[in-house]
Amino acid sequence: MELLLGKPNEKELFYLMSRGLSLKEAQKLIVRGEFNEIIEDIQNENIKNIVINEIDKKL
Repeated sequence: MELLLGKPNEKELFYLMSRGLSLKEAQKLIVRGEFNEIIEDIQNENIKNIVINEIDKKL
């Protein structure tokens, strides 16, 4: 599965990093936030975890 993502907003990254997150942590948080609504709709916990893990691997 190929995951294509746009570049995270620089202001969002700056804000999160100024709060102590690393660049990678800030990027993951932003991307997860973008997918959160879709992920939360997945009823099967195993599939939900697979999707989350795939997103994390792509980052």
